[in-house]
Amino acid sequence: MAISVKIPWWQWLPIWRWRCVGAVESADEIPTDLPRNAAVTVTSGKHKKWIAFDCPCRAGHRILLNLDSNRKPSWQVGEKANRLTISPSVNYFDGKRRCHYHVRNGRIIWSGDSFR
Repeated sequence: MAISVKIPWWQWLPIWRWRCVGAVESADEIPTDLPRNAAVTVTSGKHKKWIAFDCPCRAGHRILLNLDSNRKPSWQVGEKANRLTISPSVNYFDGKRRCHYHVRNGRIIWSGDSFR
């Protein structure tokens, strides 16, 4: 049975820091549209496998990070008071654009080597 992501209307308001707004059972169920500063986890039972979100550079690319520590590389996520933290940093590079940043306590901290 699929976990349905029902994102409340108030999560779409642009006042929120980075946070998780839901969970799905497979990557195919990740919504194509996410609220600003929002992430969705792919979860099997209580085990988080992936986290997906739109890059904070707003160029339109989707970030999908592995949360399974048995596969490398992997990231860890935490959330306190509905504010997301991702460790280590996110470093996206597609040959044209480099987006390198940390997500700490719901805020984006850009690294100096980004050319977004």
